[in-house]
Amino acid sequence: MKTNNNISDRRGKASISSLNRIKKVVKWVAILITSIIGLVLWVFLRPIFRGVGWVISAVSALLIIYWLLTL
Repeated sequence: MKTNNNISDRRGKASISSLNRIKKVVKWVAILITSIIGLVLWVFLRPIFRGVGWVISAVSALLIIYWLLTL
């Protein structure tokens, strides 16, 4: 019996379609991870940036009052 060359040549190699599936899975996993990281950063950094805005406004107001009083 003659062995099929197709089978003997492909031993140990992944097919193109399985590589494409792996690429899709890796892409979706990367999107999921970056979405989670972005959401976590948004939840934690948004209040900090709001607080920084208030601090800058308060410092500016104090400096203006100080400037007006020292004229």
